[in-house]
Amino acid sequence: MVSKSPNKQRKSVANAPLHQQRKRIRARCLDPNYESVRNVTIRVGDEVEVHRGDFGHPNSQKGEKGKRHGEARGKSGVRATVAGVDTKSGHVFVEGITHSKADGKEEGIPLHPSNLVVVKVNDSDPIRLKSLQSRNGGAE
Repeated sequence: MVSKSPNKQRKSVANAPLHQQRKRIRARCLDPNYESVRNVTIRVGDEVEVHRGDFGHPNSQKGEKGKRHGEARGKSGVRATVAGVDTKSGHVFVEGITHSKADGKEEGIPLHPSNLVVVKVNDSDPIRLKSLQSRNGGAE
């Protein structure tokens, strides 16, 4: 039996193997090609939309506005492709969502996958597409 203890739950998440941690980086799927698929594992190349946080609003695309900077927030999110996925920390990096470091270099801001929605799935992997089509209700 799996423990109900919150301490052991957190420990199992932190000490899980990387192939299990990768599967936990999932987000809601709103791709019109896969209407029956509720969520997908986020991969590099997927097109996502940020729904929550300072970068889920159009006024903060340049990092100048948003709650983080003491400004009002907009109504719709940034839409871009996934630039990277950090499996160990469980965060996703999206193109165009960066901040500048002290030395002037741009650095990506890590986003939690629960704040993202996958709008278009990257179709470069035929095995992944086959799996998604079977989950969608059969081959098309």
